[in-house]
Order: sequence, then structure tokens, then C-alpha cells
Amino acid sequence: MAVKAIIEPVVLPVGGGKGGIGKSALTASLGLALARLERSVTVVDADLGGSDLHNFLGLDNDRPGLGEVLTAKDLSLAEVWQPALEPRFFFVPGDAMVVATANPSFQKKRKLLRAIKNLASDFVLLDLGAGTAITVMDFYLTSPVSLVVMLPERPAVLNAFNFLKNALFRALERIFRDNLATKKALASFQSRSRGPGAMKVADLIAAMEAALPGAGERAANAVQRWRPKLVLNRVRRVDDFAYARQLERWASEDLGLMVEVLGFVPEDDVVAEAAAAGRVALDLNPRAAFSRAVALLAWKISQWSGKAQAWAAHKGFAGSFERAATEFAPLFPPPGTPMPTREELLKLLRGQKA
Repeated sequence: MAVKAIIEPVVLPVGGGKGGIGKSALTASLGLALARLERSVTVVDADLGGSDLHNFLGLDNDRPGLGEVLTAKDLSLAEVWQPALEPRFFFVPGDAMVVATANPSFQKKRKLLRAIKNLASDFVLLDLGAGTAITVMDFYLTSPVSLVVMLPERPAVLNAFNFLKNALFRALERIFRDNLATKKALASFQSRSRGPGAMKVADLIAAMEAALPGAGERAANAVQRWRPKLVLNRVRRVDDFAYARQLERWASEDLGLMVEVLGFVPEDDVVAEAAAAGRVALDLNPRAAFSRAVALLAWKISQWSGKAQAWAAHKGFAGSFERAATEFAPLFPPPGTPMPTREELLKLLRGQKA
């Protein structure tokens, strides 16, 4: 059974605009990489109604999980928290064993999220469902730091932008749900077209201030506290990095969000091969390009172990795109470049130059 955390874990919801963008495969390998960096990690299948993270971990979905916790009165999250694969690595299954748990009440979600923050882990990764349903948004907003996964395609940039926009509106709806004037102002802006350029958060904040003095400042503070981290997945070439820059710019100009570009993960056949074999991609081939990128992401994230509040308050986002591009560009070498040695990969996991 899980023991209450002495230090609050870093909770990282992993979300994105659509399904099929590789969130589950990334979550599984990232969790394993963090465990191999000697951090305790729990990965949670929070895709209510469509749980499949167990497939990417090579596990059977034959034990109680979040669905049972949400529907049973006498089952706690600690009781479905289970070891997975190796020491320091744990798993909470989803809800495929039960039905009708895709939309739990807000009270049940709030209780569950409190329990997640008490898990005895350095990091808790929440693998979320696709889309922008309220439950997905509520899980995504459980932490001021979160990962948004995106593909290097223009439609994917729009999807990721709208995902963040919907999360922002949900955050403000929860804060101002008891005031009709602010709810009306929110609804007016939310009804505008979904793409970039349809609204500016500064105008929304002004409208909320006009509706209720003091509401504008509260809204602005809520936006500033949120720190999404972008992972561009299935990248084919260095030129694809530009899509991250585009989301970074749209989020800043329209939503007032400072999105930190965390890194770039290559398109790699090892992900499909691992899924077919019922293995974690990082475990199947640690030398694959995908695995090397995940190792670098894990090293960057691992430095915030035990520092959940510090990471949330971190504001050094200026130049994050340039830093990530410099760090990850070597993982996209010209065809025919030799694979790295085992020693080079170990150095990469430890943050040293390979």
C-alpha cells in the first residue's frame, strides 16, 4: 500500500489536443526513465472510459483501478497503487474493468486528486484522455506544471492551442462559478471562434474586472500561475522544431500563457515495435532515438524532484525554445550516423556530455 508522501510529489498531467499523439507511450517510457534515474515514480492511467496505459507497460488490465476507486465507497487509491516493472516504479490502472466512470462528480475528482498528491513518489505522471471534456480539463489543471504533447503539424498546433484555451477557461470557470456577472463575461469570450486571434486574454481580464471589481486581478493571477511544458512528439527533422515556436507564440499572444518548450522526441519505429511486443519502448531498445530523447527529457525533469513549488514558481522561460533546440538537435543526425555506445547513453541519462 502507498504511504503518504513526506515531500509533495511533482504531479505532471500529460495532455494534448487529440488522441493518437503518443501520450501513453511517452508517459510509460518517461516514467521508467525517471525511475532509472533513481526517482520514485507513479504513472496513473487517468483516461477514464478509454484506459490503455497498461498496454504500453506490458501489463494486464485485471486489477482494480481509478474506476473502482470512484465507484466503490470502501476502496482507496492506495489500495490500487501497485509495483510495476522495477523498484521505484509504480502504476495505478484505469477503469476498463467498470463502466460509467468517464464523468465522475467534481467532489469525487477533488477527493481523488488530493489522494494523488499524497502518493509516496517523487513524480506522479497522469496519462489523460483525448479531447477537452470537463474531466480531462480538471485532471490537467490539478497541477500548475503540466505537459502538453503535440505533433509537428499545423492542425496539431491548432488542436494544442485549443486544448490550452479550453483548460484556461475551465480554470476560470471553477474560480468564478458562483458569480453570474463573471460567468456571463467568460461565456461571451468562450463562444468566439476557437483558433488563434479570436480573443486576447487581456481583453477577457478587463471584461471580468468590469463585471466584478477585483475579478480581473484574480483571473490574471490564475493565468500567471499555470506553467505548461511542451513536448513535440514524432519529430522527423530539425525543421519540424518550428511548430513548437508557433504554439509558444500563439499561447503567449492570445492566452497570456508562458509555454516552456521542454524538448523534441523523434519519430521512431521502436514505439510501434514495443507496443506489439507488450514492452516499454525505453526498455525494448534504450539506444533508439526515441529512448535517447526520453532519457534527456527525464534528466531535465528529474532535477525538480522534491521541488514541486519551486518548479511551479520557475519563470525562466525566456529562450526555452533555443535551449531545447540546442539540446535535442544532436538526436536528429543525418542518415548513416553510428548509434551511440552504452557508455554514451549512460552519460546522457546522467546529464553529462556524450
